[in-house]
Amino acid sequence: MLVAALLAGTVRGYTGFGSAMIFMPVAGAYLGPKAAIGIMSIIDAVLQFAMLRSSWRHARWGEIGPLFVGYVVGLPIGVWLLVTIDPTPVRWITSASILLVLTALLTVGRIEASPGRVATVSTGIVSGLISGLASLGGMVLSLFWLAGPSHNAGVRGSSVAFFVPASVISISLLALAGIYTSEVIRIAAWTILPYGLGVGLGSLLFEKASPRLFRPVAFAVIAAAALTSLPMLDRLLR
Repeated sequence: MLVAALLAGTVRGYTGFGSAMIFMPVAGAYLGPKAAIGIMSIIDAVLQFAMLRSSWRHARWGEIGPLFVGYVVGLPIGVWLLVTIDPTPVRWITSASILLVLTALLTVGRIEASPGRVATVSTGIVSGLISGLASLGGMVLSLFWLAGPSHNAGVRGSSVAFFVPASVISISLLALAGIYTSEVIRIAAWTILPYGLGVGLGSLLFEKASPRLFRPVAFAVIAAAALTSLPMLDRLLR
């Protein structure tokens, strides 16, 4: 889990998203999905502030507002589903949808115009729903920004800026749902150091690596997240 936290932080520091893809399967294998989401929410909420200073000015604030409105609507529904129903069918739909959109983006290419208000709010709702249920809402937002006119720093900065207020709401709802047990808090305290080291390493790689690498890496992270979240791989990954 410490190694997974280090790798997850590195991905988060470089792309601005994707840490749950690495950490959730490992933590979920030992502790279950509820505890894994609790740990992920704590360590990511603390360390994202370290990324905020360098990425804040690149965020696309005109889109973050409507996205956040939708996110606030969808997140409580996702958390409620997490604690009340079998998430397997939703996971199938989520993974398949992410792969479908990613395939379309790779085939068609970017859209030069920014999406309308309805599409933006709807994307926020879907992201909130999936964040509460499977902690993969960041993939939805990343696809949204990668599909539009955002440059590399804009995609990364928007992801970081969005999840600062989103994490406050997410943590509050998870706390009300009883996710934060003493075990969750104890393990979060152990994993936050390697996660922070990873965030620092990933941020350094973003500054030093060729800009042409960003989008291929981002697409690879999204594809890997969707594939590793498929229920048929649970026996291998969880």
